Amino acid sequence: MRRVLFFAMLTVLTLSLVACDGEGSKNVKANTISSATLTEREEALLSGTADQSFVFDFNAGDQYKEVAVWVEKYESGKLVKKLNRMSTEIKNTGTMVFSTAKINEENNQARFSISVHSNEATTTGLSSETMKDDDLGMVLGSNPSESISIKDKNIILASIGYPSREEENRTPSTGFYEDVDSHMNELKNYDVVYLLRCTFR
Repeated sequence: MRRVLFFAMLTVLTLSLVACDGEGSKNVKANTISSATLTEREEALLSGTADQSFVFDFNAGDQYKEVAVWVEKYESGKLVKKLNRMSTEIKNTGTMVFSTAKINEENNQARFSISVHSNEATTTGLSSETMKDDDLGMVLGSNPSESISIKDKNIILASIGYPSREEENRTPSTGFYEDVDSHMNELKNYDVVYLLRCTFR
């Protein structure tokens, strides 16, 4: 029942975001992704249904017809699993929403959600994940580029991390997002880190 209720709330949220900011993705340069600029109403909708959230607008032009989005979990720099991998057809522009929400405080169970809206259709992937019991130590990061090229096949959009005790609470560097292959050693600074990734085809 709780899963059905969460999915219903998520669907309403995604549709509301699209309705509120339908022109957002159309203002993004061709073949790029940008962090969405949210209104106060949109931020209120997100905060009411999610603990953490990231929203991105994209403009894939005519060249790309599909997007794949997923979350990778790393422990001390090692990839341990992939979550929520989903692929969906797109047409020109659209919006991606990644959010997490605690569903069981006692065992730190959280619901991970990824939604993609394009061409008046929304596709959503859900999964459960046991997160660390350390909300104060959590650090959130988002790709700092104003226009992320979708021609790159190694796109990192956002991160949720729990730095190791020896490290200060900090997000991955700008260089990490720009050239992830050359900066993977940064993930060793985290006990656990989740990376939101995508690729266009």
